[in-house]
Amino acid sequence: MKWFVALVVVLNLVVAMYGTLKQRPPLDVHAQEVSPGQVKLLPPSWKPDASAAQASAPVAAVIKAASAPEAKLMASAAKAQAKPAAKAEASKPADKPPAKPAEKVAEPAKGKAVACYSWGGLSDSLLARVKGGVPQLKLKPGQMQEDSKEESKGSGRFWVYYPPLATQAETKTLSAELKDKGFTNYIVTSDEFKGNLSLGLFSKEDAAKTLAARLKAAGYDKAMVKSKEQTSKQTTLTFKELDAAQAEQLKALQKKLTPGIALKGC
Repeated sequence: MKWFVALVVVLNLVVAMYGTLKQRPPLDVHAQEVSPGQVKLLPPSWKPDASAAQASAPVAAVIKAASAPEAKLMASAAKAQAKPAAKAEASKPADKPPAKPAEKVAEPAKGKAVACYSWGGLSDSLLARVKGGVPQLKLKPGQMQEDSKEESKGSGRFWVYYPPLATQAETKTLSAELKDKGFTNYIVTSDEFKGNLSLGLFSKEDAAKTLAARLKAAGYDKAMVKSKEQTSKQTTLTFKELDAAQAEQLKALQKKLTPGIALKGC
């Protein structure tokens, strides 16, 4: 595009000079000087028409016939006009590629369930203490589950008893007879052994068996010895889907309330 603009400028100058030289004698061609102020620039959108193309042949001949000083003058004028155009092109900022959108970095989900613990077995008294501290965990519905069961434990004590007779009146008569013979007793009025005669509770099994032997020797051969058991309720609390904060609070609560009963993973 630049060379085209320069060519147009040169052609304009040559055409103007050609018209001037045509009216004067050929010998005055070398005496002509062209003022840079007379040079006119054509707009970038200008295109030569058919007549200009036809006139290009004689113009080329004129250029060849021009003297060396005139050719240098026309070339310098064209170069002077081309420099501003080149600077204008260079001053344009280079097109920058469109900025890529910043990629979003996936963040870990907050509050994700990380732990499950069971806490047991807890007696009724310990269960009440633990439940008093559970609200600080801020549990959601379904995060805590409670399971209870009855457990029997030997108390280390042995009971001597005599089964009831056919009727209550007969049992009362038996009780009176035993008391007369030095065997202290009473009729059980509660629990699963209701109606039996209780003859004594001993911490040692040998002592209980000795009394049973004495009763049998006295003619009361149905006397029996039973290891006395105690029944207690044990409760286990299960904590599910705990986040990191809840898990730490639960561990701290366990160490504070039941140091001897540790948490277990589930």
